[in-house]
Amino acid sequence: MGTVVESATVIVRPFLLAMIAGVSAGHAAAAGDRPALVAEGEKWWTRSPDPRDPVACATCHHDRDETREWAASFPKYRPLPPPEGRVMTLLQANAEAVRRHYGLADPEQPAVAITAYLISRGSGVPVSPGIVAAQPAFEGRLRALKKSVKRGEQLFARRCGSCHASSAVARAAFRFPRAAAGQVESLERFLGRHSEGTPLGWDEQPTADLIAFLISTLAGQPVGESPGRSP
Repeated sequence: MGTVVESATVIVRPFLLAMIAGVSAGHAAAAGDRPALVAEGEKWWTRSPDPRDPVACATCHHDRDETREWAASFPKYRPLPPPEGRVMTLLQANAEAVRRHYGLADPEQPAVAITAYLISRGSGVPVSPGIVAAQPAFEGRLRALKKSVKRGEQLFARRCGSCHASSAVARAAFRFPRAAAGQVESLERFLGRHSEGTPLGWDEQPTADLIAFLISTLAGQPVGESPGRSP
């Protein structure tokens, strides 16, 4: 009987966590405004969705000064176990962490909310892709980011340049995640759907390359909304 109960728990736990994720993210989307999404992200950051496992993002990442720098430092190379290590956007890195630590099969919406929270925390910090103040910068990771930026520049020219100036799109980058048509939309989803050719997956390397290029043009500027029209 004990074995049956344990097996049932293994099956039910991911299902319950997925339900929690869907209800929580849906609340923020229904609210339709950035402050609600930021508040939702703070909840995900500070509280585990599983009461039996109370470890949350903030349990380990409790230095508020350090985490305030995070939004400004992405995209950057994430040194995950081979072959997963690659350049990621802040959303992609958050999704990877949510999947791994919270055990959610679909981490996108919680990660979107966490991303909005971290961007709000980093408002005013100068953009510095690949670099966090007071932390060592690894040359290999910076080289990988430089290659990503180059690929992204070529990708933008091929898929986006016929309709949009890169400067205009880059200026709008930190307005995402945003409410659109009653749903919360990430920059990754927006770019994947609005560029020419086959849609790009929100969690794929080409999307990270595209955003790495756009954010690289903002280096030194403060995180936050910039003047200019949205793309």
